[in-house]
Amino acid sequence: MDRSDIARMNDLDIEHTMNRGPFAAQWGALCREAGRDAPRVLQLACRVAPSTVIGQMAELEAKQAEVGAGFLGMLPDQVPNDLVVPNDLETSLALAIQLAQVRAANQKALTETMPQYVLSFRGDPFADLSNAAVPDGWELAVDVTGIRAVLDYFSADNPSWDAALQIAQMPAFQEMMKHRRELGYVPEPLIDTQGLAWCLYHAASRAPADELWKWLHPQNLFDLSDLYTYRIAYRTFIDQLEENGTLAEAILGQIARYAPHNIVFRDQLSFAVGWGIRGWATTTTGGVNIEHLKDHYSELLPTLIHETFHRLQTHIALPDPGCDELGFERVTSYPFPEQADRHLYQALCYIMLEGSATYVASTAPAASWIQDAVEGLDILRRIEDLDASQEEDSCDSLISEGLRSNGPFYGFGALLSEALVRHDGDQALGEALHQGAPGFMMRGLSLLADAAPTPSTELLDRIGSLQQTIVGKSL
Repeated sequence: MDRSDIARMNDLDIEHTMNRGPFAAQWGALCREAGRDAPRVLQLACRVAPSTVIGQMAELEAKQAEVGAGFLGMLPDQVPNDLVVPNDLETSLALAIQLAQVRAANQKALTETMPQYVLSFRGDPFADLSNAAVPDGWELAVDVTGIRAVLDYFSADNPSWDAALQIAQMPAFQEMMKHRRELGYVPEPLIDTQGLAWCLYHAASRAPADELWKWLHPQNLFDLSDLYTYRIAYRTFIDQLEENGTLAEAILGQIARYAPHNIVFRDQLSFAVGWGIRGWATTTTGGVNIEHLKDHYSELLPTLIHETFHRLQTHIALPDPGCDELGFERVTSYPFPEQADRHLYQALCYIMLEGSATYVASTAPAASWIQDAVEGLDILRRIEDLDASQEEDSCDSLISEGLRSNGPFYGFGALLSEALVRHDGDQALGEALHQGAPGFMMRGLSLLADAAPTPSTELLDRIGSLQQTIVGKSL
């Protein structure tokens, strides 16, 4: 019995052979590390070429980082310096055990670093999510065509580079990458069409080294390893999303409560895939990266509501009169003469926009919102204290601090939104967005009174001055 025999066997034959053979002890160790995946990982370890496996694995890790699909130091490296060369069955077993240990360490690090990332499907039936009336004329198209194309590509007999490139060029993935670029705080290199195509091509590959790379970590290849591993479950899930119309109704019914009168909203919600970012919105669509939440509806629905409310905000929030494109830039800028005022206004807008979306998607106020208000006010104070020589880069850095990884701007704005709705009613939130961020801040802060930290008199005066300028221009 040698490694070439194992390479040709099915899982049951591998189990039977290894349980009774001279390597039963090592096989038992692999089973403890890899569980039911033990036959598959041993078979792959026996299929890889001994002379090239170390180079192939190292190249995959390096290229993944090069194309913008790496882990940015947030998760550990995956190719040990002492990777075993599988020259025979004994060393193939040793390699399989070593890789199983790497995989276990990867999953532990992922759980600790990104606890909200869902690792498996629940398999629950699709629930009727509709819970509120949708206004006449409101529509939300749910686009899963990109995910379906990926799954079809994975099942192709000979998945080609050209097909991968065509999928990477689909609207959902282009918008996902556009959002990633526009965030401003995601480190280079940023993934592009070619990089995503490279990830797709290797995710679909049946080459032993590629199969091992996908098995090592669900987030390898820009999370496409996850889609490949659970491709049957993902297909069932997107079929349900397309067949059950109550998802769009549930989203629209929730956000419509907070819209001003006489608004008609028609939009799109796109499902894509992308490492490190769960939900997103661009000038053309709201979106969610499907692998982060899978079929966990109690977590998925709030994310979809949050991102769709962002799209509604671009229609109802106070626009910059000099900006025509319907997007976040239009509702996060205003032509104040002084650059310092423009920077402070931008920070206030992000508190209003991210905070109101967080509130609308929430089921109850979070205890953390008070602390977010403390930290959010501190960031605003630091923005206010910047001198002219520091402003541009330092202000961008401070705003990123407020936004990055659901930073304090989210909870701070949600706290203000909750106070507005509790005191003035649901539609007051949409009206406050329409009046602009300074008015939203002043009204929300006045309603919080002693329930939250009090900003400095100087900051309140600055915000009030911005509000007066906007009101004066609207007369």
